[in-house]
Amino acid sequence: MDRILHSESRQRWAIFGLVFSLALAWALATNHVWEDYYITYRSSQHLATGQGLVFNVGDRLHTFTSPLGVLLPAAACRLTGTTSDAAAIWIFRLWSAAALAGAIALIFTLARRLAYGWFAALAVVSWAALDAKSIDFTINGMETGFLLLFIAYTLWALLVCRSRRWVHLGLAWAALMWTRPDSFLYIGLLAAGVWLFNDPAVTGLQRREWLKVFLLAGLTCTALYLPWFIWAWWYYGTPVPHTITAKGGVMTEVKTLAGLLGTLVRFPVSVWRGETSLEATFLASYFQIGGWPVWLVTAARGLGLLVAAVWLVPGTRMETRVASFAFCGLHGYLSYFPFFPFPWYLPGPALLAAVALGGLVAQARAGAGGTGWRLGAARGVVALVFVGLAVEGWQTWQMMRQMAVEQELSAGAVRKQTGLWLKEHAQPGDTVFMEPLGHIGYFSGMKTYDFPGLSSRETVRAIRAVGVNWAHLAEYLSPDWLVLRPWEIIRMREAIPRLFDETYAVAAEFNTLAAVRQRSVYGRNYIEHDAHWTVFHRQLPKRFHVDVTDPAVRAHYPLPGEAFDGLLQRKLHANGLMSFKVPAGARHLRLAYGLPPGTYQGTPVTDGAGFEVRLFDGRVSRTLLNRYLNPAAVPEDRGLKVLEIGLPEAGAAEWEIIVTSHSGQTDVMDWCCWSVPEFSR
Repeated sequence: MDRILHSESRQRWAIFGLVFSLALAWALATNHVWEDYYITYRSSQHLATGQGLVFNVGDRLHTFTSPLGVLLPAAACRLTGTTSDAAAIWIFRLWSAAALAGAIALIFTLARRLAYGWFAALAVVSWAALDAKSIDFTINGMETGFLLLFIAYTLWALLVCRSRRWVHLGLAWAALMWTRPDSFLYIGLLAAGVWLFNDPAVTGLQRREWLKVFLLAGLTCTALYLPWFIWAWWYYGTPVPHTITAKGGVMTEVKTLAGLLGTLVRFPVSVWRGETSLEATFLASYFQIGGWPVWLVTAARGLGLLVAAVWLVPGTRMETRVASFAFCGLHGYLSYFPFFPFPWYLPGPALLAAVALGGLVAQARAGAGGTGWRLGAARGVVALVFVGLAVEGWQTWQMMRQMAVEQELSAGAVRKQTGLWLKEHAQPGDTVFMEPLGHIGYFSGMKTYDFPGLSSRETVRAIRAVGVNWAHLAEYLSPDWLVLRPWEIIRMREAIPRLFDETYAVAAEFNTLAAVRQRSVYGRNYIEHDAHWTVFHRQLPKRFHVDVTDPAVRAHYPLPGEAFDGLLQRKLHANGLMSFKVPAGARHLRLAYGLPPGTYQGTPVTDGAGFEVRLFDGRVSRTLLNRYLNPAAVPEDRGLKVLEIGLPEAGAAEWEIIVTSHSGQTDVMDWCCWSVPEFSR
């Protein structure tokens, strides 16, 4: 027995060394650094230099998700003497690669303890170790290696451990929570799977005994995670990461339990329509953008559906059903709740899929052997395993090549250089609006209005006020700089043409598309996605936030004026918006609006415009007026119209009246006139 254990120990160390080397080889070949690493590392660096665990110095905003993911890079930064970003990411890579190697070695131990047999044990280890996203997100600055280690530790504690199981399970759960707060999904689904499919011959416990283990493990987990929870609540004012708040702000659909169950039930049909996250488990990051073989996507969909359904089959090995059940539940969540199944969510499900498939192989090999059809079945299983590993290995190689080019021609030559250019040309206090926050935010060092507001309360508030239209957000936020992809420019220009004709001008351009298109790599569409950026600089004064109680603001109001029905009105051409601060204690609003005679007399004439007034209380925007006027065709629509309306009580200083001018079929002569709002008690 001692000799067997000694041999198994050497095998574990061999697997550890191979996986560790594989991860470092990927890092050396690609030098890939993920966008989100720099979002987190900006806070890590501030912590390491004594400026607090914040994105913007002095602003206590929870702009990261993983406690370990921010604290370990901070420790790495300190180890470099806070002098080298490159050294810090390599230190973190070494730790993460060791964590991934530990996870795979632990899965090997799990397989051997569950009597998989050598072939099945090596199959599950190979599937898990060759997963491209697991390798990439281990070395590119994410917390993935640690997540996989603690998932493997949880499986070991649930399925193999016999001594002080609740202690190990509590430690594993706490480590998961420190790695990602959404790890409660792994904790709940794996625990539920073990309880539902419990086999006392495997676990040594009855269901009633499991409840006691879960209770004690839960208390241990709570005791170990609670200090961070309390500290974050004290330091940031909320234990909920701002990243979650920001992403939730762009989700308009109300999510329900019935909707989740419907998503799960529709998997057998919806997976073939590309409406689930199942296939993403086995495919490259952002494969949805295109550039990968259709047969590969089809095979991944079939495999994902198989793994998600195995738990329904009676007689299947316990650990297979547990892994499949958790895999299915996670994809129900990923297919229904997030607005997109981001690839860093998928290494965990991929590890569970490897365990489930390894269990199927072990069971098939145990039930097939001898002669005749049994021998044929055994050979068929072996052939399928080798085909699967060959396809996975090929895809992993291709994704490694893809990410090397992405790092060179997109992350390094475009996003990083954009950030460095802004650092050189922006003025202190300038703000920038863009979607990819990481490289640009870190290397520029600027105050960022990213979409959907991972680093910015202002963006989250703006989305609540005016919605998710980027042109409206740019009008409302009035950033000094815009950094946009080509199609984003087109979309924003369609919404508010004057945004690029008058308000902003091109300041710089970063474009490596020609070089990218010369590279023969799979998934090139993803690299092209971020290979062309245009930087715009604001030319007109910031004008859309107006404090009507400040005489200086009113005296220098920048919009053109026009005498209309004997009163001076401000012309806000459709499409456009502006906001007015509501004085504290205001109970009544009077606001005039309309299209002046010059818009419908002569040639050309307006085809009408929409006038919208909303009251925004800082969280909810309520419509007070939504009216379309077409004075050229409808005489009753001519002249100045007046909105007089009572305001709710408890008006606060942050309340705003937001007025919006909307064009009709065209924006010709859509010079919408608005009076400055009059507030009274």
